[in-house]
Amino acid sequence: MGLSAKRPSRGDEARQRILKEVTETATEKKKRLNAEIEESLYKQIKMKSVEEGRSISDITRDLWSEYLSK
Repeated sequence: MGLSAKRPSRGDEARQRILKEVTETATEKKKRLNAEIEESLYKQIKMKSVEEGRSISDITRDLWSEYLSK
């Protein structure tokens, strides 16, 4: 990976700050998020979480953090 002359935009800085806040606040109060998904997708998610030894909540938080950091 080469060096880039591109300066980080304010959006990039804000995303990095928010991602840092989210990852550093493990003791922060949690909110419940509900979503309707197909049963077949749920089964795949559940199987993957068991294989990885992680909760669906942990995987979901990681996916949302990744999505929001773009």
